[in-house]
Amino acid sequence: MQKLETAYQLQDRLRAVLITVETEFRPLSPDQLSWRPAPDRWSIGQCLQHLNLAERFYIRNLQKKIDDLGLIQAMPTDQLIESDWVGRALRYSVDPNTNLKLPAPSLIRPRADLDEPSVLSQFVELQQLLHDLLDKAIYLDWNKTRMMSLFGNWIKIRLGDALIMLVLHTERHIRQALRVKEEMSTFVKTA
Repeated sequence: MQKLETAYQLQDRLRAVLITVETEFRPLSPDQLSWRPAPDRWSIGQCLQHLNLAERFYIRNLQKKIDDLGLIQAMPTDQLIESDWVGRALRYSVDPNTNLKLPAPSLIRPRADLDEPSVLSQFVELQQLLHDLLDKAIYLDWNKTRMMSLFGNWIKIRLGDALIMLVLHTERHIRQALRVKEEMSTFVKTA
């Protein structure tokens, strides 16, 4: 995978996520956003809050890397994205096409008492910010630049892996939220 093409593809995927959120979740009431299919399962709002917590962590780190870059050159240099075993493992663990289910670290586990409309607005803002940061991130070396992971400073991942992982993670939980919405419509019809 090439860096520039991947960055543009990630931006396209983020735009698709935003369209899904606006068409599928924005029209819902706070009660619908907080509805849980079971006590041990997340609501749509909790799926979005989980993403907000995780992405806020990574976006802050990405913003610092971009700020440290300072003056941006005229043309970004393209590069082949390399991945190490840590990056591949983290990407696999959040890929929406894998059946692997891992518990969310407590740092990014959503609470039950949320202000759902605020969570939804924060989600949209963070996705738009990540989309915009990708325009600047192409000036960084995606193989040499490392980012701290949620598992601490002792597990650092390459920037390319982190950006791909963020979008995969978002897509995974948007699909989860869509399943909750589908279950909600079935529940409401039969109740």
